[in-house]
Amino acid sequence: MKFHTSSTKPCAARIGTLTEFERIPDMSFETPHVLIYTKGGSVPHLTKDVFKMVSSNPHLLSVSLASTISMYESMKDTDINLANFIGMKEYINFLTIHDPAQITPSGFHKFNSISMWTKNGRCILTANEYMDIVETFKPDFYVALCDGDTNINSSKKRATKAVHHSETLFEQCLSRHLTSKILKSVAVLGAIEGGYDIEARTSSINYLKDKPVIGYVIDGLHNNGPDVKNISLEQFKQVVEHSISLLPIEKLKVSMGCWNPITVIDFIELGVDIFDTSYPYVAAENSEALTFLCDHSACNNDAHVISFAEKRYEDDFSPICSHCECLACKNHTRAYLHHLYNTKEMLHKVLLMIHNIHQYLEFFKAIRKNISNGTLSQYKEAINLKFLKNNDIQSKSIDVNVKCTNT
Repeated sequence: MKFHTSSTKPCAARIGTLTEFERIPDMSFETPHVLIYTKGGSVPHLTKDVFKMVSSNPHLLSVSLASTISMYESMKDTDINLANFIGMKEYINFLTIHDPAQITPSGFHKFNSISMWTKNGRCILTANEYMDIVETFKPDFYVALCDGDTNINSSKKRATKAVHHSETLFEQCLSRHLTSKILKSVAVLGAIEGGYDIEARTSSINYLKDKPVIGYVIDGLHNNGPDVKNISLEQFKQVVEHSISLLPIEKLKVSMGCWNPITVIDFIELGVDIFDTSYPYVAAENSEALTFLCDHSACNNDAHVISFAEKRYEDDFSPICSHCECLACKNHTRAYLHHLYNTKEMLHKVLLMIHNIHQYLEFFKAIRKNISNGTLSQYKEAINLKFLKNNDIQSKSIDVNVKCTNT
C-alpha cells in the first residue's frame, strides 16, 4: 500500500491517492476519502447486495475490533482473513480499535494494556494479544494499539500518560509487525496522542514521525460516540494544526469519529485525508435524513437534516430530495418514511442508511472536485448556511415550546 500527494504545504486541503494494495493490486482511491462505517464488518442495516445497489464503486471499509473481536476464535480455526470471513473480499479494510459511533468509557487504564468495549462488555488487550488478532485478521491496513482516552477536559497529566503509554504499545506492535511474515504487505499507522495539550502532542509526534508507518491517526480528541458531531473547529484547531505542521507532508493523515460535515471540511483544510461514515449512521439511528447537500428550492430543505419523528411529514408525498438519485428518494416519500418511523419498521433505518450513505459519498466527491477547482472555501460557506439555518429552526422550535408551556 502506498500514499502519494503532490502537496507541498503542511496544513492545506490536498488531493492524494492510495494505491498498490497487496490483496487487490488494481484498486486505487483518491483522497480526501471516506471509510464506510461497519459493525461486525457489515454496513449497519444494509445487506451486501443492497450496499452494492447504493454504490457499485470500490470502497474502503472501517472495521472496528470492538465489533469484530467475537470472530477471532472462529477465524483462527478457519485460517482465512477478515475480508473473506465477513464476505467483503471486494473491499479494502482498515482495522481500528474502538467503534467511532459508540461512546468509549473513560478511566480504565492499566499498564501495557488497553480496555475495549464490545457487545459482551469490557475486553483488556495487551500489544501482543492485539498483534495476534491482527495477524489472524490480516487487514489491508491498521492502526497500532494506542491509548486515546483523552478529550478537551483531560488534564495535562492524563495527556502525558496517554502519550507515554501509546509509545510503549506502539514499540511492541511495531516490533511484531516488522518480524511478521504474515503482515509483510500490510500497512500500519501510528496514533498521534496527547489530547489538547500542545507539549504532549509534540512529544508524540517527535517519537512517531520517523517511524516506518504509512501515516498517522490524529487521535485522542474525543471518546467517540454521537456527541463528537458537536465539537467545533475553535476547540481543536490549535492542536490539530500544530500536529499536522510537524508531521511529514507525504504521509497519510486520518481522523476517526462522528464529525459533522462542516468539521470534516475544517479538518480537510488542515490537511487530513481520511474520515469515516459514522456520522450518517448516527443520523439514521436518530431517524434523520441528511439534506445538507440540497441547494435548490424544489425540495424546500433549508436545514442540514430532516427528522421523520416530526408530524409535519405525515402528508408530505415528496421524496427526501427531488434531485437525489438514491434508491430511497427515487422510490419512496417522506410520508412513507414517517409512517415507517411510527410503526417502528426495520425498513425505516434501511432507507435512511441508503440515503445518508449516498449523500455522504456525494459529499466527498464534491470536496475533491472543489479542491481541484480551488473553490473549497466557497463550497464550505454554502454547506455552513444549512447548519446555521438548522440552528435557527431549532431555536424557533424551542421558543414556541417555551411559550406553550408558559401559557
